[in-house]
Amino acid sequence: MKNFDLPANFLSFLNSGGLKVTCDGSPSINFMIEGNSRIIDIIDIPIEITKRPGLIKQLSEAKDLAKNLKQENITLEIRLQGEPVLKLGENVSPKFAKIVTLSNNIEITDLRKLKKLTDVF
Repeated sequence: MKNFDLPANFLSFLNSGGLKVTCDGSPSINFMIEGNSRIIDIIDIPIEITKRPGLIKQLSEAKDLAKNLKQENITLEIRLQGEPVLKLGENVSPKFAKIVTLSNNIEITDLRKLKKLTDVF
């Protein structure tokens, strides 16, 4: 297997297209590009990850990515089964997340679904 480094801001370089990830023939993740938006829709999570950081730490670590996306005028939207959960970058309204992350570039759209995602990742 070949190792390679994928920069955290690789989303800035994508202009069009999509990607569908399946596991055993069932949809797992859909990635789409719509204008300046990059959308990651998590349909199903067929793996279990152990030793993951808590929600607050994960959001704090997302600050740099969100700042870079904003500088590139890009919005990253994370969805769970088609429903918006989290936005990073350009078109966000940070309300609650600003208190937690001290960032103007992160929006929590649905805290319960975000918690469900962070319980897995």
